[in-house]
Amino acid sequence: MNTYMTIKSYGSRSPKANKAVQDEVNRLEKIISTTITDSDVYIINNCEKESFEKKDLHPETVYLLNASKEYYGMTDKAFNPCLYPVIKEWGFTTGDYKVPSKNRIEELLRNTDFNKINMNDIQLQKQKGMQIDFGAVGKGYAGDRATAILKKYGIKSALLDFGGNIQTLGAKPDGNLWTVAVKNPFDSRPACSIKIKDKCVITSGGYERFFIGDDGKKYIHIFDGKTGYPVQNDLESVTIICNEGIYGDALSTSLFVMGKDKAIDFYKNKLDFDFVLITKDRSLIYSEGLAPVLTVIGQFDSVLTIQSK
Repeated sequence: MNTYMTIKSYGSRSPKANKAVQDEVNRLEKIISTTITDSDVYIINNCEKESFEKKDLHPETVYLLNASKEYYGMTDKAFNPCLYPVIKEWGFTTGDYKVPSKNRIEELLRNTDFNKINMNDIQLQKQKGMQIDFGAVGKGYAGDRATAILKKYGIKSALLDFGGNIQTLGAKPDGNLWTVAVKNPFDSRPACSIKIKDKCVITSGGYERFFIGDDGKKYIHIFDGKTGYPVQNDLESVTIICNEGIYGDALSTSLFVMGKDKAIDFYKNKLDFDFVLITKDRSLIYSEGLAPVLTVIGQFDSVLTIQSK
């Protein structure tokens, strides 16, 4: 999954539990990788045919496709796992960064409507030229699978860091809540800390993976599926706090794409997660559910709490 992962679990069966998690993550990687040549995703992306027998796909692939379709509709296409050809053209998968021509972007965008991937009880069907990438949900889903395995081994306390996706099982061994820091895009000190148990803390931001184009502009790795360009809005980062890793993973990307105002409106319509937004004008904005557990650490020009009503 192209990242470094750590597992800290507590209990007599921790070594076996951690090994089982490692094996599961490696297994998932071989199913959903865009580069491993016998993965489901690679075969779907690179095979000329437009239909695939559902029985030939792993259940995990089917699950992620169905979940992605739900998030695609829920977020008004802000979450879109079909942008892989566009992201690849910009060089974010190869390191060969460039700003494509407007005509080339428009050409690639014709193959990014996720509604043109359909699955019935027998087959997966897709429009020719479409490619998928579970990069925006893969780590979150792996974290959910990991916590399920730890529970199976009787583990009641664990902290997982899957490439910056933090997932916790229970509280700390001494019963206290875990304290998770949210990265500050402007400073080496954390933006804030949040006390949690049995929750995920997942952040998306444009301050770590980006390139500067020949035009002098900064282009980040998170894309707006409606334009085919990297997102340029008022946000520096979005952090989601929720119960499921896959949900938090999808929402952190989606709300970043939406921008501040639409992200807040989305929250008010859902209310099944909490968030921290950090804006380009150095504001920190968080949902009221975090008020008892959030401590602001960094220096911000303004700090705002969003009420649910």
